[in-house]
Amino acid sequence: MFEKKERTSLTVYLHYNRDSRKLNHYGDMIYHSKRLRYVILYVNVEKAEEVMSKLKKEKFVKKVVPSYIKEIDQNFVGNLWREEETIL
Repeated sequence: MFEKKERTSLTVYLHYNRDSRKLNHYGDMIYHSKRLRYVILYVNVEKAEEVMSKLKKEKFVKKVVPSYIKEIDQNFVGNLWREEETIL
């Protein structure tokens, strides 16, 4: 049966846009900004650290930034009420 795997995104900043094709080997390329020269790459959570370390060693990669979406509080109901409470 099909098993859902946890995935995370990595933002990979490049020196040149032509090197974006080389990133298909590391994961699924979702978005490529040609103007700002970065690629959004989806990888499995288990392999994220390993892929990040490999990408940082590549000459064509300027910087690798992981996604912080799991660390953000996504409970938006009552946000204004909670802020008023903490101010008082």
